[in-house]
Amino acid sequence: MKKLIIVLLLTLTPYLAAADLSGIWKGKGGKEDPKYGSVPVTVQMTLLQAGSSVTGTIKFGNGPIVKIPSGSVSGSSVKLVVGTAGSGSFTWSGSNLSGRLTSSRGEIIDVVLTH
Repeated sequence: MKKLIIVLLLTLTPYLAAADLSGIWKGKGGKEDPKYGSVPVTVQMTLLQAGSSVTGTIKFGNGPIVKIPSGSVSGSSVKLVVGTAGSGSFTWSGSNLSGRLTSSRGEIIDVVLTH
């Protein structure tokens, strides 16, 4: 029985360790603009996951760093609160995170990030 438990732990440990969003995510996105269409923007998020909760920061281009005070992970679905004026909804697949950020003013940025 002990051997079975050890084998299971050794087999499952890499998968359990990999299931964490913590770290620096970098990528590109497009900010929807009614006049110009999708305007390119670089994005960097630093996330810290504790259980199913997520916090961190996000930066668009050369702009200021904005806090991500709260968020959650459920399976491959990631929801974030960005500062006091926005939210994000993402799909997480291994080292890829893709989704949409929406400001309280209705601005939309579609992003694809890698870890």
